Amino acid sequence: MSDFRSGRVGVLIGPSAGNGRAFQCETALAGWLSGREVAVCEGRFSGSGAQAGWSRLAAAAAGAGGRAEKARGYLEDLRTSVAAFAAWGADLLVCVGGDGLASYAADAMLASGRRMVMMGIAAGTINAGPIVSIGGEALDSGVLDDLRTESVAAVEVLVDGRHVAYGFNDVVIGDTCLGTMGDRVESLSATAILERGEKLKAAPSGDIATAGFCVLKNGKRLETRQGRPAQAIAAPLGAREFYARAVAGVLCNAPYMEGPAALALFDSVIVAASPPRRGIEDFSAVEQLLFGPEDLVEIRGLAAAGQLIIDGNPYARAGNTVGLKSVPALVDVIKAGR
Repeated sequence: MSDFRSGRVGVLIGPSAGNGRAFQCETALAGWLSGREVAVCEGRFSGSGAQAGWSRLAAAAAGAGGRAEKARGYLEDLRTSVAAFAAWGADLLVCVGGDGLASYAADAMLASGRRMVMMGIAAGTINAGPIVSIGGEALDSGVLDDLRTESVAAVEVLVDGRHVAYGFNDVVIGDTCLGTMGDRVESLSATAILERGEKLKAAPSGDIATAGFCVLKNGKRLETRQGRPAQAIAAPLGAREFYARAVAGVLCNAPYMEGPAALALFDSVIVAASPPRRGIEDFSAVEQLLFGPEDLVEIRGLAAAGQLIIDGNPYARAGNTVGLKSVPALVDVIKAGR
C-alpha cells in the first residue's frame, strides 16, 4: 500500500463540482497538506493556481473540437492528470469534488498501473461516498488527526464484454443523472451532457426496457415479475450495511456473503430530483438479486432510454448487453475516525 501519511500527494480539484464549492476547499486543503510534497496537473483540475508551494505537472491538453467534445475532453483531461501523478510517483490521490470525479479518478488510477490511496473531500452535488467521505469543514478541525484506510468495493460495468467503469456507490440504468443548477439539485439529461457537454433539466423516463428485456445470472435466464421495469440499479453492499434489517428484503442476507452486490428492478423511477412517484401514498414494487465476485449478471433488451449512470456520471451504452460483476476491496480510501 502507498504511504499516504508521508509520501507524495496528487490533487484533483473539480472545476464545476457542486457549483464551484471545490475551489472553496483549496486553501484549507493546502494548510492541511503543509510540509508535504504536493502536485497538481496543468489544466482544468489544477484549482485556482494560488498555491505557490505546489508543483505543477504537465498533462496533455483537452480536445479543442468545440461543444461536442466537452464531455470527452473532461474525461481525457482527468485521465492524463492521473497518469501524470502515477509517473511522478504519487502515493495519495486527493479528489476535491463529488462522487463522479472520485469515480472517474479511481478508474484512471487503476488503469495507470500505480496504486494510490484515495481521499475524497466532499464538494459535489450528492457526496454519497464511499470514496468521498470527508467534509470540507474537517480540513479546519482536528477531525483529520485520526485517519485510517478502508478498502472499498465496486460493481464493474461492462458492455458486450468490454470494461466501461466501476460503480462504487451505484449503477443506474436510465436517461438522467443528478447535478447542480444554480443552488438546486436537478435531474439532467444524460444525452445533453454526453453529446454537447450541456446541463439540461429533464424528466427521467421510465421507459428503459423493451419487450425483450431479460436478466441472466451466469448464463441462466431469470424470471422477473416486472416485464419492463422503470429503473434498474446495481450497487456493492457493505459487510454490515443491511445486517438484521429484514425490511430490506433479501439484502439482509448480504452480510453472510463474500463481496456481495445487488441488482434491483423498480416499478417507478427512484433516482430523481423530484419526490418519489410511488411508495408513500401507495406501494412500490422492487425485485432484488444478490450476486458475488464469482458471478456475472447480464441485462439485455434495454431501450434507448436505458443508458448508464455510474456514480452520477453518464455513459453512452454503446452495445446490447450490460454486464455486472462484484469486485471487493478494489480501492483503498482514507476515512476519518476509527
